[in-house]
Amino acid sequence: MKVCYETESIDRKGEIQLIHHFIADEYVKDVFQINLMALKNNGKRVILTDLDNTLVGASVKKPTQEIIDFLTNAQSLGFEVIIVSNNKKERVLHFAEDLTIKAAHHKSLKPLKLKLRRILKQYDRNQVVMIGDQLMTDVLVAKRLGLYTILVEPIHLDSDENSTKFNRRLERFVVKQLKKRQLPTPPYLD
Repeated sequence: MKVCYETESIDRKGEIQLIHHFIADEYVKDVFQINLMALKNNGKRVILTDLDNTLVGASVKKPTQEIIDFLTNAQSLGFEVIIVSNNKKERVLHFAEDLTIKAAHHKSLKPLKLKLRRILKQYDRNQVVMIGDQLMTDVLVAKRLGLYTILVEPIHLDSDENSTKFNRRLERFVVKQLKKRQLPTPPYLD
C-alpha cells in the first residue's frame, strides 16, 4: 500500500508524483521580505534557516548588520532561530559565534532528513518554518519533513560551490517540469 502525503499526488498509473516536493509555500526576494508577524499569527515559532546565499553570500564570513537586525526582530517576536547549513563546521560556527540564536548546525546533509529529523524531535512540525535558497536541498528536505517552506532568491550565484552549481542545473530542470504542469515556480527562475 502506498502512502500519499498532502504534498504528493497520484498519477494515472498510481505512482506518487514527487514534483510537489519542489513547490515552496512562499517565494520572496530575500529574508527581509518575510512577514514574520504573519508567520507568528499562523502559529509558527521556529525558524530553520540555511546560511549561504540565504542569509548572506557564500563569501561573507560574518553576519551583516541587516541580518543581525532580522534575527533580533525574529527573536523579539518569540521565534527560535536555528541555522542548518550543509557547509563546514568552521564556516557555520564562525558566522554564528556573535549571534544569539538557538543553535547552528553544519553538514546538515540536506536534502537527507536524518539531521533535521533529530533537530525536529523537540518541536511541533506545524510550528516550524524552513527558509532557504535551493529547491534541491532546502525546499525538498522541508517538504519531505512536512514543514512550511520559504524560498528566497539566491544572493550571489557566482559564489556557489561546484555541488551547488550542479544543484542549480537540476533546479532548472525541475522548474521546467513545474511549468509544464502549470505549478508555482520561483519568480527569479521564470
